[in-house]
Amino acid sequence: MAPGTTPRAPSGPRRRAVLAGGLALPFAAGALAGCGGPLSAQDAAEDDPGLALSAQAVRDSSALLARYDATAAAHPPLAARLRPLRAQVAQHIEAFTVPGLSTGSPRPSASASARAAAGQVPADQGQALSALAAAERRLADARTTALQDAPPELARLLASVAAAGACHVLLLQGGA
Repeated sequence: MAPGTTPRAPSGPRRRAVLAGGLALPFAAGALAGCGGPLSAQDAAEDDPGLALSAQAVRDSSALLARYDATAAAHPPLAARLRPLRAQVAQHIEAFTVPGLSTGSPRPSASASARAAAGQVPADQGQALSALAAAERRLADARTTALQDAPPELARLLASVAAAGACHVLLLQGGA
């Protein structure tokens, strides 16, 4: 500081206070959102279409996960081959899950979901893989279509998961 000058008092909040306040806002908003209980997908759709798309993505991935479980249960020799793809589908569920958002119905246990989907698994191992690949393809196509209605962050996630689904199709069909 130059001799003869006095230090200037800061006008307005300090940078640290602004940053700390900015970081606290998302947490406070999350806490306030949680005060009323879980937000239904229908309520979310009215306020934020991205939340409704996220809830649908969770339901779709949960159904696909149940198909993986049912296929592995019906054809134990395929279980090792399906395990890494199933693990990615489980990660997709986590990625799409929005804390505090109810997807409509409580999630059944993995074994209950697998039992429910078991009737959909063809008895032939090759046909079972084809059916699983077809389910992956339908879901990847649906996610690609949903991109046009999704906010940017969700669109990137949908595109990434759709691409993973397309890779799963190739792997299930015996490619690479």
